[in-house]
Amino acid sequence: MTSLTFIEKQGAFLSVSLSVDLLDPALYANGNPYEVWRAMRQAGPVHHQEARTGSRYWAVVGHEAGLRVLTEWKVFTSTRGAMLREDDNSAPYPGAGKMPILTDPPRHTELRRAVARLFTPRAVRSLGALAGEVAGSLLGDLRARGGGDFATEVAARFPLAVQAQILGIPAEDVPLILDATGRSVDEGEDAAAGHHDVMAYFLKAIGAWRSQAGRDLIDALLAARAGGLPLSDEEIVLTCDNIVVAASQTAQHAASGSLLALLEHPGMWRALREGRVDVGSAVEELLRWSAPATHVMRTAVCDTELAGTPIRAGDAVAVWLPSANRDGAVFTDPDELVLDRSPNPHMTLGAGPHLCLGAALVRVLLRALLEELIAADTSLALAAPPVWQSSWVINRMRSLPVTVVAG
Repeated sequence: MTSLTFIEKQGAFLSVSLSVDLLDPALYANGNPYEVWRAMRQAGPVHHQEARTGSRYWAVVGHEAGLRVLTEWKVFTSTRGAMLREDDNSAPYPGAGKMPILTDPPRHTELRRAVARLFTPRAVRSLGALAGEVAGSLLGDLRARGGGDFATEVAARFPLAVQAQILGIPAEDVPLILDATGRSVDEGEDAAAGHHDVMAYFLKAIGAWRSQAGRDLIDALLAARAGGLPLSDEEIVLTCDNIVVAASQTAQHAASGSLLALLEHPGMWRALREGRVDVGSAVEELLRWSAPATHVMRTAVCDTELAGTPIRAGDAVAVWLPSANRDGAVFTDPDELVLDRSPNPHMTLGAGPHLCLGAALVRVLLRALLEELIAADTSLALAAPPVWQSSWVINRMRSLPVTVVAG
């Protein structure tokens, strides 16, 4: 267990020495380190961190401070990187200013507007029936085999199979993109290679889609360019990479995390199956609980103060989203799974200008999956403990073995 040392004076924590490195992959070997974050929140919402690899930044573990970082884009910019690096967070970031995740308004607003109609609640609701069919088919295959690895056989395949329609990915290319997006959230060279393969795919596809009418991702971006939006081919493929990776990975890991949560909380699962909990409410709580993205980074553009802590221009500031989602100052019984929790202002899908573009789609996908699980005449149980990716970037299960049991 990581040791935490608090320096106390007159009953109040005035300074804190935390012998913990949040960029140590070992912390995440069994999932997110909620006990560490809880101890940090008790000491204060903002802490200075210096990783053993050299990365220096401010760790924001409280909800209120995190919300401010994500919403005040004029103070905390996205243009200098959205994820922490192991060494120098101030170094130039590839793709800065050329893709939604690495832009601020007004450019960020322009890029979102170019594709927004593909992701409106009305647009993604039309995918609900398809999502149900895909989820039902994958779960049916899993049951027919008597069980299997839910993470790889259902959760990994389900989102992209549904999203391919609006992302402009033909069915025969889905396995290729699934492999590339999966590698994009690995570490080091594997991640770079995964992103490269996604971008190479869309760069090759630009020419073939020039004459289309904006029905999918590439079409929408090309239509925006034809309408006068300055947009290079490089910016188009970077935007596609950003959206495709985020869309597939968020829903995938939320699906695995949601099933694990339900299996570990049989009372809540029973209440959901018996109709005593609304599915929509359950979706929000499961998003709060699973929080696929472990952190997001911003950079201070001017001297400021955050929760009483002086932040200097140029400082990297990382919001640890799963920690903010369990802040007792905002959530009653934050470490309990409460499927009918209301209100539920979780930050799983971000906040402010960078609120997840595919938020409505993620909700549609999770709802479809839950409804298929509820409707089944059999249930699932853990066959073995999950295997986690030891990552401070994404809350990802590499394996979630399940077996079929009587409903």
